[in-house]
Amino acid sequence: MILKRKDKTMHIAEHIHTVYLVQPLLPIISKTFITPNMITIGNILYSILLYYWAYHNHFLLVAIGIQLYLFLDILDGNLARYAQLQSKLGAWLDNTYDRIFYTLFFIFLGIHNVDYILIFILVVFINLYGWIATYYIVPRLKKLSEIKRRPLKKWFMERGFIVGMDVGTLLILTTLFLLFEQVHLLFIVLIIGIMLDIFARLTELWQNMKREGFL
Repeated sequence: MILKRKDKTMHIAEHIHTVYLVQPLLPIISKTFITPNMITIGNILYSILLYYWAYHNHFLLVAIGIQLYLFLDILDGNLARYAQLQSKLGAWLDNTYDRIFYTLFFIFLGIHNVDYILIFILVVFINLYGWIATYYIVPRLKKLSEIKRRPLKKWFMERGFIVGMDVGTLLILTTLFLLFEQVHLLFIVLIIGIMLDIFARLTELWQNMKREGFL
């Protein structure tokens, strides 16, 4: 599940799925028997098919299929908020399985196509990035009275976009590279991208903390 922010800024992939696909469907789906938890569980079951396709190098199916996974992942959270059907179980299930999915997905995708060390590094970085953002960066940002962004990042945020290596961006890049069957290059790009994003977010945080006397 992708968390919503008070300032309504979204990552680019999240924006595309939310604005153009999810939001128009919410009034329709909310009137049916379909619940957010049903979508979450359905997406979990569907992900098993993605693992199978990835393991057997069905790149076109995976390239298209992961966008359906992302769509459903965004849909369940938005539907829960729209229909006021939020639950602790749903939030826990969604967030917990996301971590499992991105770990297993890139293992199955890379196992026949890249060195195991690249798989290990990418999986570690994906999980490390989530941990750092959730438990280190976000809590400290909330303590700041003002957050000064870098010029380029500020420019995008003023227009409602966040630039970074969120899971949506990972899957957009994965789709693009898989369409050209460039799995090895994909892993390298994702690793470098996550490294740079972690560095950029940490240095921006530390600069703001230093400015306000926290460092």
